[in-house]
Amino acid sequence: MGLLEMLRRLGRRRPPAAGACNIELQRRVPCKSNQLDVQPGSGQAAGVTEQSLQVWRALPAEIRHDPSMASFQMENERIYGSMVGGDSEPEEAYLDAGEEEDPSRGRASSYAGSDYLDIKLKNGLESTDDEVTTTHSEQEQPQANGPGNAKALARRIHHRSKRSKEQLQRDKLWKRCGLLICWLFAAAVLISVGEKQLLEKIVQVPQGEHGKFFQLQQKPMGDFRLKLLGAFDTSSQLLGQQRNETESESEPHRAHLFVQPQLSLNRSKEFQDILAPWQLTLVNEEQLLHAPAVPRNHTFQLTAELQELLSRPASQMRLHIYSDAGQELALELSYNPLIVNNRTGSILAGIILLLFYGLLVWEQLDRPFAAMICAVLSVTALAVFQDRPNMEEIKQWMDMELLTLVFCMMLLILILTETGVFDYLAVVCFEISGGKIWPMIYSLCLATCLVSSVLDNMTTVLLLTPVAIRLCEVMQLDPLPVVMGIIVHANIGGALTPIGDPISIIVGTNHFIVENGVNFLTFVAHMLPGVLLAVLQSCAYLRLYYRNIEELRLNEPKELAELRREIRVWQRALNAIAVSSKDAQLVRGTLHGKVKHLKRTLRRKQRGVGSTEIYASTLDELKQKYPIKNKKLLLQSTGALLFVIVCFLVQSVPHWRTLPLGWVALLGVILLLIVLDRDDMEHLIHRIEWTTLLFFGAMFVMMECVERLGLLVSIAELTEHVILAVQPGHRLAVALAMILWITALASAVLDSIPVAAMMVKLVTSLVAKSSLGLPMQPLIWALTLGASLGGNGTLYGASANVIAAGIAEQHGYKLSFTRYLKTVLPMMLGQIALMTIYLLLAHVVFSWH
Repeated sequence: MGLLEMLRRLGRRRPPAAGACNIELQRRVPCKSNQLDVQPGSGQAAGVTEQSLQVWRALPAEIRHDPSMASFQMENERIYGSMVGGDSEPEEAYLDAGEEEDPSRGRASSYAGSDYLDIKLKNGLESTDDEVTTTHSEQEQPQANGPGNAKALARRIHHRSKRSKEQLQRDKLWKRCGLLICWLFAAAVLISVGEKQLLEKIVQVPQGEHGKFFQLQQKPMGDFRLKLLGAFDTSSQLLGQQRNETESESEPHRAHLFVQPQLSLNRSKEFQDILAPWQLTLVNEEQLLHAPAVPRNHTFQLTAELQELLSRPASQMRLHIYSDAGQELALELSYNPLIVNNRTGSILAGIILLLFYGLLVWEQLDRPFAAMICAVLSVTALAVFQDRPNMEEIKQWMDMELLTLVFCMMLLILILTETGVFDYLAVVCFEISGGKIWPMIYSLCLATCLVSSVLDNMTTVLLLTPVAIRLCEVMQLDPLPVVMGIIVHANIGGALTPIGDPISIIVGTNHFIVENGVNFLTFVAHMLPGVLLAVLQSCAYLRLYYRNIEELRLNEPKELAELRREIRVWQRALNAIAVSSKDAQLVRGTLHGKVKHLKRTLRRKQRGVGSTEIYASTLDELKQKYPIKNKKLLLQSTGALLFVIVCFLVQSVPHWRTLPLGWVALLGVILLLIVLDRDDMEHLIHRIEWTTLLFFGAMFVMMECVERLGLLVSIAELTEHVILAVQPGHRLAVALAMILWITALASAVLDSIPVAAMMVKLVTSLVAKSSLGLPMQPLIWALTLGASLGGNGTLYGASANVIAAGIAEQHGYKLSFTRYLKTVLPMMLGQIALMTIYLLLAHVVFSWH
């Protein structure tokens, strides 16, 4: 063995000179820039001993030849000469006895493609050293060195692939069978049950208390709804007798219309009043003949006792319509018997919602198709109860104003995209944030929150989502976390003002709420603390959730991957040296310093650009690559956009609202198309995200059917029942918590807009009951915060969520339901818990209201 050992030492190549860098490390860590280089004659070189050299020689060659180990190299050459102790000892430490180094392996492959040292073994021999056996991952690699092992491995892979294909085919078959069963059931019901024909009639109401008696030929077996079209006061939209309780005494000349349901239990036609009368305020008597017709809706809720009386064959029901006006009135009456039982309907509605969210969670169907399937099933459920809506009702449910708004803003954004303004704004944001990741994310979130407080949150995400996606692409980040942050802060900002989103508009324009002292400044003053707390909580949550900044990266840069692998190599070498003596501690100290330096470099590069020079060069490159492409088109598009935004702000003032937002957006787009005089309209229309519009329409129909099945009414009844069961001294605290949490959870599962509309009715009815003694303002703030923040709970809790997800998918980044749920739902629950503490402290402890 002595002769063999001597020949092996002589066969080794000459080690590098003192202070020289290995070729691979020269490329990535230049010697002149390494802060850990030790110059000859330093204190560290003077402390190198024979024992520490032995520890040093046991390290891999790549680590021994690093500039930080220059003192050990110099001392080794001084004692043993340039031909002694260069490469033999370390390789023997990392190779089994009798093995030879593969001469074909170059130094350049030491780190590339491998987590640790890429030492190849010869003739299939296995090493017992962990440093050798660990290559691309720390998982144990299957051995297939022999023909038998290779064939067995191939058979296992083929069998697994064949089994997965068979399972996939079975899943597709089950999915088709399930969809076919749903189609057969819906087709059979819809073909056999015709559309419900609503009773519509023109009614002439004589002057005086005798009025008009309207016989209901089809008796309601449950709650029923009336719709009246007449000369009603546009400022009065209250329910029941709320207007009578709050009406100012300075207007005694205002006349009223009353609708009183009456019931007869025998053939003698003796009718008795049942339920509370529906009272509507009319316009001034001099305007009765010329005032425009205004629609009003009201739902009469029948108790179980009344339903039992109406079920008798001899019972009859009619409406007594009269007024205290000084002249006759002409009305158009529409009678809609809601014969769906609330309990049964709520169960069916829950099943439909579970099916809808199940299809979205497991992504078995595309989102628009899943919404269409559930919309058809919900209409079928109504048809089962002989309550199938007609096509006119379905058109009203689809909310054409919102669809028009989204369509027009999409078209406007597409034209703006052609100017390159979004790329340019992304570069500006990159410059403002200094190339740092978290300052960029926070600035986008805060800008979204501020813009959403004055613009509709759907318009906000339409404007800012393309900028965020382009900025993330510039910084090589995954856009989806940033898009989720924009969604969350758009909904948070919308709660700040009464014009921020549809929920705030519903609350801020309710006449009963306005009469009780809720104006613009009051709304902002009470919402501001909650919004600030929600913004702080969301920013802290995002920072904590993505504390591993690599999860924000779309693809890790090669430079960071190489640096990370190098850290693992040095850390592994450090861990391999036992703390047994002072000499070993000297080598460990040098290795530890090198690891700390590499980690600092990695953290600096992870936070953004690595240095000021790199940031400046990157910024110059981006400015040259993404300039404004068409300044003339940008000026024209910006002018149309400013017209739309200014009109949005004007129309948000309740007394100035004369045109729906959809019409405003349509006028702006038509103006832009007239100015541009483009010939490629077909190309523009093809670029519209039609799947998002289709999903909206289908989801609106499904949510209206769910409401008509009685789910929202059941939630409201449960809330009222719990509040009434509490002692008067604790009712405010319980009411605040109940309304906040129920509104938030319902908004996460259902669309937040119908939930807010339903909860406004519940809150006004609770406040109108003097026996409860509940103040109105705290309940209104709980409702607004719950609906706005609860819409963040799921991807389909608010319209802005769906729009932002559609824009991201249009750019090639699909935001799945499950990913959004896992990321944002805990944040939403934390925000609602924080809002609970805020409301209880403000209104229960300190009685701010």
